Formats: sequence, structure tokens, C-alpha cells
Amino acid sequence: MNKKMNNKGFSLVELIVVVLIMAIIGVALAPQVIKWVNNSRVSSDIQTVATLKTNVQVALANEKAYAAVGDDEIVITLNNGSNATITLDGTALSGDSNDFAKKFWEVCGSEATFKATHCKQTGPVTIKYKSGNFTVTGVDEDDIDD
Repeated sequence: MNKKMNNKGFSLVELIVVVLIMAIIGVALAPQVIKWVNNSRVSSDIQTVATLKTNVQVALANEKAYAAVGDDEIVITLNNGSNATITLDGTALSGDSNDFAKKFWEVCGSEATFKATHCKQTGPVTIKYKSGNFTVTGVDEDDIDD
């Protein structure tokens, strides 16, 4: 009457059932996870734009920087994966181009700091400033805090 019990693991059927259940859960959750990741990337770009707007305002608080801009239009362009570029009335500004560029990049910390990588629309994200007014394209302006 001594029966040997040889239950040392899971049966193949049990393992297949567990794998099947995990696959069903994965398929059901994958679209939601992808959506969360995309939303976080867009949020990152929106935060970058908000930070750049603030940096323009801080730079313009400097008297010399404000005088350097005058009535010209400032355009900051964030191309996908590229460093931010800044133009003043169509002329590209580097870190030492004029008093505004010096102050702006001083506030930013570095010309290589800001990139847009996942904007909602195709094409670059642009921030335009002229005479106290900002316009933003490439991300939803309603999402950007002023």
C-alpha cells in the first residue's frame, strides 16, 4: 500500500495555462501602457516649452538684453532630437551673439539643454515672442502654463 508520490513540479498543462493568461493580460494592457508612455513624452515637451518661455521672460528682465531685442521677433525652434536654436528677426543667435542671447543662454544653463523629442504635431516646436506676446506651435498651447 505504499504509493510513491512523485509530485515535483507543475504539469505542462498548468504552465501553458499560466502563460496563456499572462499573454491575454499583456495584450489587454499594451495599448494603455503605450498611451501612458506617449503622454509622458508629450508632457516632457510641454514642460520644455514652458521652461523656455520663462527663460525668455527672465532674460528680458535684464535691461541690456531687453534693449538688444527691441521690437524684433525672437523665435526659439525645437526640432525633433536637435538642440534648441534661437533667432532674432531671422538671424541665428549663438551664446555670445548679443546681450539677449548671452542672458538667455546664461539663464538656460546651456545651448544643448533643450530638445523636443515627442511633440504632438509633425514638425518642430516653435516659440515666438514679440512685443510681450508669445505664440507656440507644435504643442497644444492650452497645456502650457503661463
